[in-house]
Amino acid sequence: MQSGTYGLSYDISTPATEEDLPHGWNSQRVETYRQIALCLEHGHFACLQKSDWICENMDAITTYYTMLMLCTILPPRKLQSTVRGLKMHKIESHYYDISQDICLGGQYATMLEGLTPSTLVPANVPSVEPPDDFLLPCYTRHSDAASSVANWKV
Repeated sequence: MQSGTYGLSYDISTPATEEDLPHGWNSQRVETYRQIALCLEHGHFACLQKSDWICENMDAITTYYTMLMLCTILPPRKLQSTVRGLKMHKIESHYYDISQDICLGGQYATMLEGLTPSTLVPANVPSVEPPDDFLLPCYTRHSDAASSVANWKV
């Protein structure tokens, strides 16, 4: 089996993890993620971003076996009853990672195009406070903090 760079990604159902019984495990998802991380680190995988992991100089069989080892996290069958997806990827090239380019302040996001939470605006992006009569961006829930002009940049 050819060695190379392999990635693993997973998606765990938050409601099935956190909701009270009989609809969920009534547990904090952080414990599930901690156990998954320990298992993947034991398999020599490194975390790229939350549920995306990578291992260089690995073969497909060992990567697949590492995925199966995730089924041993406690309590028994918790992963199997909450997993939405668990995938293995053969990564031929890292050249397609445009994360830094599309992040605010990167090559494709050099300016704000509307209201943005002030602490999410990097120093290299020009910004000012919005007018006092601003409207919240769509899908933003109303709260005291969201209504404060000091918490936004435009």
